[in-house]
Amino acid sequence: MTFSEMFSNAKWIALPEEYPSGLFRFHFTAKEVRNARLTIVGLGVFEAYLNGEPVTDELFLPLNSDYCDHGVPKGEVTAHRLYCPQFDVAKLVKDGENILSVLVGPGWFSASYGPQVPFGENRLCFKLELTDGEGERLILSDESAECRKGFMTGTMHMGESHDYTGYDERWIIGEDTMEWTSPKVLAPLDTDYLVSSCPGDKVIRTIIPKLVGHTADGDVYDCGENVSGTPVFTAKGDFSVLFSERLDESGALEERHMHSQAMKCVCGEKVKEVCSRFTWLAFRYFAVKGEAEVKEVRVIHTDLPVTSSFECSSPVLNWLYETYIRTQLNNVHMGIPSDCPHIERCGYTGDGQLTCDAVMTMFDAKEFYRKWIGDISDCQDRISGHVQYTAPYVRCGGGPGGWGSAIVEVPYIYWKQYDDLSFAEQLWDQMLHYFSYLDDHSENGLVVSDIPGAWCLGEWCAPVKDLLPEPFVNNYFYLRAIGRMIEMAPFTGREGDIPALLEKKAFLEKAVLEHYYDDSTGDFCENIQGANAFALDIGLGDERTYAHMAAHYRETGCYDTGIFGTDIVTRLLFERGDGDLAAALLMSEEKEASFADMMKHGATTIWENWEVGRARSDDHPMFGAVVRYLFHYLLGIKWDGETLSVKPVFAAGLDFVRGSREVNGSSVSVSWKRTSAGIRLEVCLPEKAMVCGRVLPAGRTAILL
Repeated sequence: MTFSEMFSNAKWIALPEEYPSGLFRFHFTAKEVRNARLTIVGLGVFEAYLNGEPVTDELFLPLNSDYCDHGVPKGEVTAHRLYCPQFDVAKLVKDGENILSVLVGPGWFSASYGPQVPFGENRLCFKLELTDGEGERLILSDESAECRKGFMTGTMHMGESHDYTGYDERWIIGEDTMEWTSPKVLAPLDTDYLVSSCPGDKVIRTIIPKLVGHTADGDVYDCGENVSGTPVFTAKGDFSVLFSERLDESGALEERHMHSQAMKCVCGEKVKEVCSRFTWLAFRYFAVKGEAEVKEVRVIHTDLPVTSSFECSSPVLNWLYETYIRTQLNNVHMGIPSDCPHIERCGYTGDGQLTCDAVMTMFDAKEFYRKWIGDISDCQDRISGHVQYTAPYVRCGGGPGGWGSAIVEVPYIYWKQYDDLSFAEQLWDQMLHYFSYLDDHSENGLVVSDIPGAWCLGEWCAPVKDLLPEPFVNNYFYLRAIGRMIEMAPFTGREGDIPALLEKKAFLEKAVLEHYYDDSTGDFCENIQGANAFALDIGLGDERTYAHMAAHYRETGCYDTGIFGTDIVTRLLFERGDGDLAAALLMSEEKEASFADMMKHGATTIWENWEVGRARSDDHPMFGAVVRYLFHYLLGIKWDGETLSVKPVFAAGLDFVRGSREVNGSSVSVSWKRTSAGIRLEVCLPEKAMVCGRVLPAGRTAILL
């Protein structure tokens, strides 16, 4: 949609001089209002009020996107979009004088943190479609609005500073005594203007933190868990806040896990309620210095409902499910799945493609991924076919396979979860263009490079060091993506592409075998860090390949893999009938690389690295991708978009397992436990399904196996 189609003759307005935050307001009259719809965008992010009442309870609007061309990535041509929130505000418009007040603050659009290049200065545009006693009319943003500098500075990465000197909070209803001026007018952004059904961020719940100590940084509070959100204070005078995921041995905030997050406020003599307004902080602990009382901590993230449950006899698996849920929710903000909620906050395509099936299994995420797939499409270079490491794009690192393959993997999983091939159809030619990019960066059939000067990762975050050759891992993802497209082709009307895809597949397989396969042993890359599992998952190797892989993990009793290998090894073991071993790895208490070790160290979210001393971030969802197998295998709930089946793996070491997930909008629950007479299985089905080889009708059924 063009600017005029979205906003008619409205104008983008901005402060006369650039400043991180601004206050805008517009007066209009109405009488006998029947309908009123507000379309509004404030960049960076905004809060809007009509007659002093918020128009929405969603935060950090608009959704994060690649807003417009700003010369980054340099030399590449990508697409751009701007999401324009719309609200029914008829109940907020009153007869007589009305006032629309908007606070625009720092956001991604104007961010200049670290290597990030801002898109431009903060601005505002709105259109109010009004039907009242005067008929149908438009009230549009223009230079007749009034504006002034806001009270906030800061960045989305590092937190905010508030200075309430000379600020009158009655500005929202027009009863202040502050000085105002006229805005300047900016040219429309050249982008695609869209409305999205993706849910926004909200205050989901609140926590009352505990005071646990006094340090040089101030009074230290503990939330009891890692969260994303903001403390709320009642304060006067000056105060400051620091945040961290951990405490050191002295009880002070551990600097390494503060990630430069801070908040400062100058409140004056009048007591105010203060919180972070235009960004979230990610922390478990925070230290307050100054005249501020802690009221509560608001947990904030995208409103992504949890539609699953899981419980079993293993404390480790219970911890893993609950911890992954918390980690993933901390990492959904402004319509993107992030790698971490504090350091980078980016929609990494590697982390995102790895965890998307888990999210779609355990959350109501259809509209969320509908939006993010659009971001993945936008971030592809239209010249070379290169898919960026993040969507929306920011400068970052990754690899051409495990990251770029998101352009195939996420639409494929979306199809499997929601029986919706529309994105595969829309992005089909872009997927093929991505393959051309991989070909252009290959030698002798191996993907060996990426864009000049960038990382070319294969595996990531294996214990101690990533040992797998990067081309081996990147070819794995290339071959897996080809397999996905061959599977989707008959359903998208692209059967004609299958012969070329099969030819390419054979060529790439030959290269992997020639460079990484030892025919005398049946191993790939000497069976290190899950190498055999990578190969088996794309149809390479023989019975020795699997036997050696399984024997290795029986002997070691723990993972030696990074984010991709951990997921692949676990799934291969379940798929090939070694569910006891797969479950044993998930429950392993070996400290070298285990979820139990994280649990023993008090982790409430999943670490970026296996080792306690190595973890830069305590809040990364990527290793949590394996949680989906609690549902796919231990509960046995399988759904491919068309067919529902239930076939649990009754893994050794587990006395009972019970849980549920939504399938096609209805809940499927499964419970099994060991008894003296055998295994008692109970299922509750929304429709008939194949259950352990039997066709069972909808409803609740109990059987003894």
